[in-house]
Amino acid sequence: MNRNEINLLGMIESVEECLTNNYSLISDKPAIVAVKTTLKTNIVDIHSLIPKQAASTKADTAVKSYKKEDMIANMLVVSAGVAAVGAEKNDVKLKMAASVSESALNNMRESDLVIKGHELYEAAKTIIPELAAWSVTEDEIDDLGESTDSYLGQNPTIRNIKSRSVQATVEIKAKLDASYKLIKEQLDAFILPFKKINPTFYGEYQNTRLIINRAATHPKQEVKITETK
Repeated sequence: MNRNEINLLGMIESVEECLTNNYSLISDKPAIVAVKTTLKTNIVDIHSLIPKQAASTKADTAVKSYKKEDMIANMLVVSAGVAAVGAEKNDVKLKMAASVSESALNNMRESDLVIKGHELYEAAKTIIPELAAWSVTEDEIDDLGESTDSYLGQNPTIRNIKSRSVQATVEIKAKLDASYKLIKEQLDAFILPFKKINPTFYGEYQNTRLIINRAATHPKQEVKITETK
């Protein structure tokens, strides 16, 4: 949530708390009770969405980075053996499959890197006995295939986290806007008669309608809300 949203949520929570604390004064007024119930529901929903909005892809990106390093390390091991067999057989296809360097792999686009990994894996699977003579085991070849698939599979995880975060942001804004509209267009009018009926409650309510700059690092400022951000 950005600063404006944090401040707006604080105001909405203060309004709902004021209604809760003075429930005996509003319990016989269904319109106010209905607004209070809706505000409470929106507040609970917003708090349940905040962790989804704040979900970070850093951990998954770190895992993906580790998997890339693992895949490249496997590729270098297998490519060395494939290059040796290719030279031994004077096989152009094997030489081309093994034509990789660590710097080139690190600078490859993600899709090209995965294609290269699969190409090398498929080439190695056809010469397992020959590779054994160059100290490349079948397990190491299988590790290359598995690490390539694992690296490729990490992408959806990161995309899904980002997608959930974006959706949560949209839903939070919608609930904040709906709550503010409800307060401004209905609740303010419902509370106005209390200016005469119960000035103390009316004054307390008016104080809750101030937005406090809760997210600022400098001293708190209070301003009367005029519009949603």
